Amino acid sequence: MRAPHHPRWRLLTWVFLAFNLAMLVWLAVALEAAGEGCAGALCRDAEDPESLTGAWLVIFCWLAGAVLLGIAWFVTHRTERPRRRPRRGAHRP
Repeated sequence: MRAPHHPRWRLLTWVFLAFNLAMLVWLAVALEAAGEGCAGALCRDAEDPESLTGAWLVIFCWLAGAVLLGIAWFVTHRTERPRRRPRRGAHRP
């Protein structure tokens, strides 16, 4: 009976997750900064495109970084190759 195989997460997986968490926090801060000055449910500045420019910049950086890290993750991913079988008839003298 074999022990259950627990996959090891690679360092790049942790970097990818940390990047996404950091970008989520940065987006929340950017949206909070864009929402300053709002009174009640109606914001007069919500229609002003410059109020959300920072948030769109964060989203663009997030997407660009996630794509680059995702490509790096896939390129560096090692797949386990099955062991080579012995040649046919190799066991015969």
